[in-house]
Amino acid sequence: MLKISELPPTLTTGLTQHDLVKGQILFQQGEAAQAIFWVKSGRVKLISFTEQQMITHYTVNPGESFAETALYFDTYACTAIAEQAAQVIAIPKHIFLDALRQSPHLSEQYLAHLTHRFAAVKRLLELRSIRSARDRVLHYFVQQLQPGESTVPLTRSLKVLAAELGLSPEALSRTLSQLEAEGVLSRKKGSILFKEEWLNS
Repeated sequence: MLKISELPPTLTTGLTQHDLVKGQILFQQGEAAQAIFWVKSGRVKLISFTEQQMITHYTVNPGESFAETALYFDTYACTAIAEQAAQVIAIPKHIFLDALRQSPHLSEQYLAHLTHRFAAVKRLLELRSIRSARDRVLHYFVQQLQPGESTVPLTRSLKVLAAELGLSPEALSRTLSQLEAEGVLSRKKGSILFKEEWLNS
């Protein structure tokens, strides 16, 4: 991940900071693309709208960038909303593009950063393609397990997690209750605990 602190001094002089309250829109889908962004603190949700519904793409966490497509497109492809109070750093697109052209090292870092981003989005799309809510939720939490561990910390609210998984909060809650009844896991405050019997089965 390319961190804001790793950017060259020529870029940091052009930075501006946006302090957002929960629910505040940073930019809207179709709006003229002026900058790319990094989340300094808080979280930002990227969404788009169709005639029928709102689609949640993913949530951007502290240290991560977003709106990278602004570098090569005239308008933003989605809407960015503060999921909670957030501080966001903006870099004008023309300044960042000039820096990429002038610095092979920065270009290589940014390419690696985008590769990781695309891989994360690919995993999310694959997850959402699982039709069964039970299997989707189970697959998600198993992915989060660290080797040798049985507990997954819940770093976001279930409402936020449900949106990322493409489920309603009610469907996620029902699915977790189902997995508890099956003896797969249990819910603790701030975490999901997998049953050792299930992990070893």
